[in-house]
Amino acid sequence: MPSADGEAKQLWTGCLGYNPACERGGTCERGAMRAPDRDLTLLTTANGLYAFAYGLYYQLLGVYALHLGASRFAVGVLNAILVVFWAAGMIPGAWAAARFSLRAAIVGVWWITVPAAISFALAPTWKWMVPGFILTGCYYANAPAMKAYLCLKADPARMAGDMTLVLGAMPVGLILSPLLGGYLADRLGMRTVFVIGACIFALSAACVSFIHDVPYSCPTRPPHPRRLAANLRFRRYLLFFLVGYFAVFATQPFVSPYLAQVRHMDYTSLGIFAAILSAGAAALTPLAGRTADRWSPRAAAGMVLALLLVGVSLLLLGTGPVVWGLALLLCGAFDALRYLASGVVGRSFGNLPLLWGYGVFDALMGIPMAGGALIGGLLYREGYSLPFLMTIAFCAMLIVALAFGGKRAPAATSTGGRDGIS
Repeated sequence: MPSADGEAKQLWTGCLGYNPACERGGTCERGAMRAPDRDLTLLTTANGLYAFAYGLYYQLLGVYALHLGASRFAVGVLNAILVVFWAAGMIPGAWAAARFSLRAAIVGVWWITVPAAISFALAPTWKWMVPGFILTGCYYANAPAMKAYLCLKADPARMAGDMTLVLGAMPVGLILSPLLGGYLADRLGMRTVFVIGACIFALSAACVSFIHDVPYSCPTRPPHPRRLAANLRFRRYLLFFLVGYFAVFATQPFVSPYLAQVRHMDYTSLGIFAAILSAGAAALTPLAGRTADRWSPRAAAGMVLALLLVGVSLLLLGTGPVVWGLALLLCGAFDALRYLASGVVGRSFGNLPLLWGYGVFDALMGIPMAGGALIGGLLYREGYSLPFLMTIAFCAMLIVALAFGGKRAPAATSTGGRDGIS
């Protein structure tokens, strides 16, 4: 059994634990082709079903809260509640995966999605939507186990590409469901949409329950902060994405409210534009992953930020549905940036155990997510365009930092990465 500190090194240079390619007589060498993996297929399917169910209403939640009496700032508070519980669940989720198994953490948490949708359906006022936002945030406690599981199954030579492909099933599942959700909300009401979503969540959870476990061992305690501080590369990735996540979450929760209140769109129209947003994320996410593998994480991040800057600018300045549609397509970079982070941050872990690396990173990302939602809400209350203008400024700042800040890391690293973010 390898040591906990040695696991991360072995992960990127060979096989660790169960590997389907080895079992079938394949090879674990970098660049080797693999047959489709049953468990990754199940996870991709479950992700797609989860996204389809969530997509029925997620872009409508802010508008629905406004209809139930929430203020514009309250919409930001609700999203902040979601991400606070999102972040708070990361460390317990990583502990559970280390204490029990990766599969137990993934499957057990997945079933939270069902009562989350039901609680939205039962809410009589916007304040009663809070339990639904809490449960939705708690669902992401399986993120460290999920990402560790994907790393153990993915091809080491195409780590970012493979991970963004599986995680990219999320925006794919979100392409058509907002159209259906908006249509059903206008004709049957939002409560019916939530009930349908709960049924599809149950199907998604049942699907993921059939994955096999992957033998994995690491300490049940998180790494000491000094150990994290000593990893310069991890600190660089962390700092970059702290700012990047803040730029995203200061604006993303307010896209649909902006379209509803400034562009005067109904639920059906919002569903159409939410589908366009998801289509953009579905296209940009694997593109970002392939760019990171082919060129560098720096190039991929710069591309995503540039597209996001253009998309947000068009949303504010454009006139007519065609330009707004193009803007939403480019704003798919909101999600692409987050999925890119999942695909490339593992390059910076070094001797940090894989599970805790993702657990700590995702937990810390909750700070800019919650802070961005709150500050974005304050700005949105003062002016509809203010959070979008702040996102434009932060994207420009990060692009400049990528272009001129820092030096490229050495090409050969223990994790097989090509260079760092900064």
